[in-house]
Parts: sequence; structure tokens; C-alpha cells
Amino acid sequence: MTTKEELLEQLGNGYTNKVVDRLHQLIYIRDGFLQKLAKDALTEDWGADNFALEKYLSVQIPWSIEQGHFTTSGNQWYVSAGNLQTRYGTPLYIVLEKNTYSSRPPWTVKAIGSQISAPHLPTAPTIPTGPEIPRGAEIVMMHDHILGDNTDRVPFLRDTPPVAQMCAISGAIQWSLNRNLHLPYWYYGQMQYIIPLYLQSRENITQMPDLIAPIQINNDSLLVRTILAPHMPYANARVSVHRHDQLPPWLIDTWKEHSTTQFSLETAEDDQ
Repeated sequence: MTTKEELLEQLGNGYTNKVVDRLHQLIYIRDGFLQKLAKDALTEDWGADNFALEKYLSVQIPWSIEQGHFTTSGNQWYVSAGNLQTRYGTPLYIVLEKNTYSSRPPWTVKAIGSQISAPHLPTAPTIPTGPEIPRGAEIVMMHDHILGDNTDRVPFLRDTPPVAQMCAISGAIQWSLNRNLHLPYWYYGQMQYIIPLYLQSRENITQMPDLIAPIQINNDSLLVRTILAPHMPYANARVSVHRHDQLPPWLIDTWKEHSTTQFSLETAEDDQ
């Protein structure tokens, strides 16, 4: 019988940002299964080649394993497709069996759907909560990467002195935190947050921000490693909510504008 310890060993270290590669170490997903899942689930935009859906599963399935939210029978094991449901509210499941064509990855998807044959159906994983954000903590920025390597993302700050740039971003982060505008975000094996940055206008905070700042929470500081265009964090933010409509409308709208642009998705993957 398949055990949690066996699956975790095959899955590998969770401290990685290459979550899709990590899932592929464990599971082989044949062509067509992602498309079937996207078709069966509530309608949402998963991007070119179901980019965001594959990342979603690459985070949610390991959560199910880590939390013991899977069931077994013979040479098969069963896991929910995260928190995805059909348009009628029925959970969606994934059936996995030994990969008989190759030893790597050790498992392959046998079936995906809302009606599977299993002695016991698994439950969806619990979405972890992020750490508490320490109020008044110092905001530490990797300036060379944030603004030196990505000046194209902040053209309105290009001619501003570096210290003024850092002050502008730090102030925008604090302004959004004071208004609880931060969003949960999966990053390097744990839940963190993204902060919308309103640098040019704050008249309507329901509108798309100028930039996004992912923050990493340390004991006494908030580390900012990069800044992102508003659509870039969608896939990592999508894993942290039960349904996509629980994300801010501006994030959904800007994602729709860029979701079919493969270059944008690859850039987002590299930065995150």
C-alpha cells in the first residue's frame, strides 16, 4: 500500500520555486488530462497550455500528500484536484497508478473526473495561512534586481535617484499594508504575500496597481526580492484561494489580458 512517507520521498524537497518540475518527478500527466480537468471544472482562464492549472496542481497535490489527504486501494491512490469543483459543486478527483512504462516518474494519472471508483474518496487539502506580518518592520529591498534589472517595469521611476526609488516603493508597500490590500501568495515552499503598489494614483484602489511586490517575512523585516508586472503573480496567487473569483477583480482582469502570451508567463515563472 502506498504510504505518505513513500510519496514524500519521491516528491522531493518542497523548498523550491520549480513546483511544476517537482510534481513531474512524481507524476506523469498524459496529454489531454489537463484539458479535461479545465473543461470539467468551473470555467476560468488557466492561460496558454493551462499554465496556471498545472502550477495549481503542482502546489495542491503536494499539500494533499503532506496533510495525508489522499486514499489508497491496491496499486492506486486517489487525490482531489485541489479545491476544484464542477459547475454543480461536485469535487474533482485524480486517480493515480504505478507507471509501468518507466521508473521515472513512478506514478501516472489514470483518470480525472468527478465520478471515480474508489473505496474512500479523498478530501481537499487545507490551504495554509501565511505568517503574521509584523507591523512597523523594516522593509529591505534588493535594489539592483528590483530596479536595476527591471527598469522596463517602472519607466516612470527610471530617471529618479536610487534612494528616491527605494523610498517610493517602500512607502507604497507600507501604504497598502495599512489598508490590508496584501494577498496570500505561494513562494518557495511556503505562504507569503504580494503587495499591490499604487505609485502614480491612489484614487481607486479597486483598479489595477502599477506594480506588485512579493514580500518574504523574516523575524524583524520584510524582504522584497523583486517587483512584478500586475499579471505576473496570478498563478502563484491562484493556488491560495478556493475559487478564482475570490481574487481581486483587477488581478483577474489583467491576467486575462496576458494569459495567452507565453513570453509573459515564462518571465513570470523566472522571476517567481
